[in-house]
Amino acid sequence: MGDSLRVLLVGAGVVGRAIATDHLLHGQEVWLSDQDATVLSDACDEVLSRTNGVADSAAPWGANVPLPVAHLMPPQHDAAQTPEHSMDALPEWLVIESIAERMPIKQAFFAEAETWFSRPPVLTSNTSTLSIAEIASGLSQHNNRFCGMHFFMPVVGRDAAEIITHSATSDDVIRLCEAHVRSLAKAPLRVKDAPGFVVNRMLAPYLNLAMQLLCAGVPASTIREAALLYGMPMSPLELIDLIGPRTAFDGGRVVWQAFPYRMDPSPLLPAMVKRKLNGVASGTGFYNYDCGKRTSDSLSEDAQALVQRYERDDFGAAAMADSPNQIAQLFAICMWRESEAILADGVADMATIDAAMSGGLGYNAPPPNESWREHIESIGGSTIDDLVTGFRGLKSLQPPRMAR
Repeated sequence: MGDSLRVLLVGAGVVGRAIATDHLLHGQEVWLSDQDATVLSDACDEVLSRTNGVADSAAPWGANVPLPVAHLMPPQHDAAQTPEHSMDALPEWLVIESIAERMPIKQAFFAEAETWFSRPPVLTSNTSTLSIAEIASGLSQHNNRFCGMHFFMPVVGRDAAEIITHSATSDDVIRLCEAHVRSLAKAPLRVKDAPGFVVNRMLAPYLNLAMQLLCAGVPASTIREAALLYGMPMSPLELIDLIGPRTAFDGGRVVWQAFPYRMDPSPLLPAMVKRKLNGVASGTGFYNYDCGKRTSDSLSEDAQALVQRYERDDFGAAAMADSPNQIAQLFAICMWRESEAILADGVADMATIDAAMSGGLGYNAPPPNESWREHIESIGGSTIDDLVTGFRGLKSLQPPRMAR
């Protein structure tokens, strides 16, 4: 990528703030934009406090952005370092979209955004599940300069990002996006344009299983212990709060609708969305938060009430309530099965899946001399076949169907 590349990040919600923070921590300035000036102001305060960065009101040169915009720079960055441009040397803009995870909203955004720039921009979506080709179908001028660039939460500390192309994406754009990901000390993972791509397809049944277990009577503390035992960096319930229940719901619905034979959706997540429990962003989700930090190991009162409302044990999980080792095995089998389905569908190879698990989800992979199956069976002592037989009601544990 050239020195003239400029980054416009649209969407100052939880994920947008995390992406902006990561850029500043890697020494890169970014223009952050949001349709809500108050949200943008709060986001700027948060990003600058996390990075010791600085800000000014410099408008994006070579662009006419009809939204509130703030120019954020890393510490010691001199605004004079941002070159002045003549009309003969307009900067190249990389747009990273991080707005609502709903197809009509994204299509409408890109149809407008492609008209903002004097020089054709590179357009990317941080969508975690939606079809890149379908989003691109709404572009009339620059669909060859569009692809997916999916960052994982928490963005700071994750060392991979998915690059998802469609049939018209140019090779130059792919190279530029991969170079930009590398400039953030992340590995670019090129994956097929398919529902959930790799990381969210692995994640959706795992998060859903955690909520099924919670409603079946397994304590949240056991779920957290089991996730850590399996090799995940945090509880799946905390991850939902971090992603945001609304985003997790929208993404999970895409995966479930595409692969209904892989899971039965828990009613807990849509109930949280309806109750406006927005996780870390609002201070209350499965847990309570203060300035982004969990305040207690106990579930929030609102979450406890919803768990009680939807309490049911359809598959005998209550007997495992005090067995984090066995719960860890269920998590491991669930994700292993999904990796088999991803391979069967030709979305990615196993090396990419492994990189997505570690770089995208923070998974601590088993030792090099231990296979996934050996690792799963070593966690709790039971064989996979016994657990699959004992929990036939859990779709996510069953062998995947071949792609149709």
